[in-house]
Amino acid sequence: MAETPREFEKGDLTKHLIYLAVPLLIVNLMQNFFSIFDMFLLGKIGVQAQSAISIIGFIIATFWSMTGGLTTGAIAMASRYCGRKDFGLLKKTVVNTMFTAYLFTLIYVILHYIFRDQILHFFGAKGETFVLAKSIFLTCLISILNDSGLFIFFGILRATGYIRRHFYLLFVSIGLNTVFEPLFIYGWLGFPHMGIQGAPMARLMSYIVTTFIMIYILTNTKGILKIELKNIKLDLSFLLEYIKISMPAWAQGLLSNIAGLVMLRIAAPYGDNLLAVLGIGSRLDGFVMMLGWAISGSATVMVGHNLGAGQVKRAEDTIITALKLCTIFTLTCFLVFFNFPGWVMSIFTSNQEVIRYGTQYLQTVSPFYLALGVGLMSGAAFNGAGATNTPMVINAIAFFGFQIPTALLLVRLSSVGPRGIFWGIASVFLFQGIAGWIMYKRGGWKEKKI
Repeated sequence: MAETPREFEKGDLTKHLIYLAVPLLIVNLMQNFFSIFDMFLLGKIGVQAQSAISIIGFIIATFWSMTGGLTTGAIAMASRYCGRKDFGLLKKTVVNTMFTAYLFTLIYVILHYIFRDQILHFFGAKGETFVLAKSIFLTCLISILNDSGLFIFFGILRATGYIRRHFYLLFVSIGLNTVFEPLFIYGWLGFPHMGIQGAPMARLMSYIVTTFIMIYILTNTKGILKIELKNIKLDLSFLLEYIKISMPAWAQGLLSNIAGLVMLRIAAPYGDNLLAVLGIGSRLDGFVMMLGWAISGSATVMVGHNLGAGQVKRAEDTIITALKLCTIFTLTCFLVFFNFPGWVMSIFTSNQEVIRYGTQYLQTVSPFYLALGVGLMSGAAFNGAGATNTPMVINAIAFFGFQIPTALLLVRLSSVGPRGIFWGIASVFLFQGIAGWIMYKRGGWKEKKI
């Protein structure tokens, strides 16, 4: 794993973006392939299994918003310190950010375990779907506790330019998960036949392997990320600064998750078929976003490095270059999903009602993927600079000013019905793109100090 971190404050922007984005793109594609593979495997068990996983996915998405916010703060700080060549503060970032992630997630896990029945009932789990969801809830919670510090470490690897290490570790995790899941679900090759429980168990075992590799990298390899005993110190003022940057970024995702849970509640009366479509649709949207995140995540790192080095114009140019690359992906996904929606949905299910709803979903939402790309790239500028309040406000307006009111209004119209939920989702992508671009051009993010 010998690797020298790059200096992103000089050299060709496109080459740097591709250098950072290609490994991220590969692992993001692998993650989304696995997410789709996961739904495919569970579809063989039944629509109740898909519905149970969809509900838990929406609930635990609040964890990923928290981790995403904490990771954004860690990347903003680590990339700035790398741009300044202050490696002492970089090591302090590693220790304090990972401690925060594990602590917050432990609290999250405890609360969700105590109130698991109420949470599942509230979000529409009934009958067999409730039984299946409850049976895997604890394993899912243990798995995310392991994930919390690991994904902060992944973010710091990206921020410091150790992109190949990040790629190798995620490759191992996703590869093991892909192999383990059918073995545990179906009991192949002498493994225990666990049914739906096999899905979270496979993930837990796969990512524990990566956690041990992470510990080895931090304690036994040379380089700017090596942590010694003298570096293991908590700094209250540093923690407060980190939390100050991370909380708005956390809120960005949390607002999305809360809105998603509200949408789940709106959809629940329409039954398991529509819930399954929302689960599949969120994975397909996630596929598009993952492509965009590979580029926007790279741009975020480069913005931080260049602002840290005092190169503001170069930070601006990074976002424009990233947007051009992203548009290639969003346009392609739109053309495929819009023109072949039935074929796309048939990959996941043979249930004709799910395919019918899914076709409506894709033909409603996919035209707005181009605006989604603009929102992602402008968000990269704000988050890379540490100006996390701006995308938080944009998200708040998008979800609670547009998505939920649009869905509530349109589902009441007999001519629209549940398709109104899909229009609510589309309205978010449109608003985020327009508002994000306006705020990017105003340029306040360039003045943020860390």
